[in-house]
Amino acid sequence: MTYETAPWASSAARARIADVAAGLGAPTPEGVAATVRTALSDHARRFDAEGIVLYAGTNLMSPAARAVADAPVGGRPSMGWPGEKYQSGLDHLDTLEVLTPALMARLLGARFAEVRAHSATMANLAVYTAVTEPGDTIAVLPERAGGHTSHHAVGAPGVRGLRVVDLPYDAAAYDVDVPALPEFLDREGPRLVVIGASLLLFPHRVAEIAEAVHAAGATLLYDASHMAGLVAAGRFQRPLAEGADLLTFSTYKSFGGPPGGVVATDDAELAEAVSAAVFPGLTANYDIARLAPLAVTAAEILADDGAYADACVAAAQTLAAALHAEGVTVAGADRGFTASHHVALDVADLGGGRAAMDRLAEAGVYLSAIGLPWQEPGEPDRGLRLGTQELVRRGFTHDDLRRVAALVADVLLRDAAPGPVRKSAAALRAEIARR
Repeated sequence: MTYETAPWASSAARARIADVAAGLGAPTPEGVAATVRTALSDHARRFDAEGIVLYAGTNLMSPAARAVADAPVGGRPSMGWPGEKYQSGLDHLDTLEVLTPALMARLLGARFAEVRAHSATMANLAVYTAVTEPGDTIAVLPERAGGHTSHHAVGAPGVRGLRVVDLPYDAAAYDVDVPALPEFLDREGPRLVVIGASLLLFPHRVAEIAEAVHAAGATLLYDASHMAGLVAAGRFQRPLAEGADLLTFSTYKSFGGPPGGVVATDDAELAEAVSAAVFPGLTANYDIARLAPLAVTAAEILADDGAYADACVAAAQTLAAALHAEGVTVAGADRGFTASHHVALDVADLGGGRAAMDRLAEAGVYLSAIGLPWQEPGEPDRGLRLGTQELVRRGFTHDDLRRVAALVADVLLRDAAPGPVRKSAAALRAEIARR
């Protein structure tokens, strides 16, 4: 059987696809089941049992949330509001559709929360659909400053037919260039301004940004996909209270729930428009099974008084300081490195972000390359982005994090062979699991 899945992909992607395809067996039910079991088992061993996962876009659900994750429920069709479903027999699941958005709104200090979007990208597209018309302009963070794909023309704004312009950015402040914002808004005339980033070390100056955006007659969206766990815990910042009109986010990452997306707002008119965009605009049936673990996760955040969020931030600060002491170039050193669970490394002198990422992956340390605000236009990603949310969930102590920093430095600065470092990473994971 030929597996030609994406002949339009890059040469690197096509090579990897061909390599994987060469190892696939016959497409019989038994053969495919065996192939899938092996792939899942190998991934679980290398990534979940032995690897040190610093990727900022992942997390683990708590045991309580995992316990209520019911995959068969996700296969049941669910269209429309409780009381007027297109299907019968779903009455008991109405509980999830009433409970979950209420919990999410309370967490975020919002009046309304739309929880049916399957991802933050879809949540963002719902906002674009609700707030803009094709041909409108939106202003977003530059890619080098963490502007996400779902903010740029290559992603959801392109699907909506929007013109996308980069906000003025102050790399030294790690934020929008607030003094330059009014003139920029007057010149470009965006209908919507999007802040919130894939790398966010320090809070946005939301109140000042919102003042300029609203004076220009535009709407402000804060994409808290990476910061949602901190925001929900009352840490880092409270975007809606500070002046943002809408908040979107992923429900995994720092939030720690199942994959999915949420839109929150205090504005009833915006909430209704977003709701209509989500259903019937962008979804018909949706995975209602997500709502059970999402509700439990929200309740846990409400109950823990910010303890998990605080631990994630403290872990990031410890890890950043340890990497700095090892001699790695850590962003934000003059400001205490980070006020979030993110850490950023500048590895331009070590081959760049992607090369450094690949070397660390060979050694069992998993993270991602990312652009940094001060890199030149067209320069490949020169940074590495680290997140501490999974390590905290797995029980890494501050001493463990210093050992992680030493392993990273062994690979990046001391040219250690990946094999021994991978064994050290696996040994550390085993030691933590035994505690």
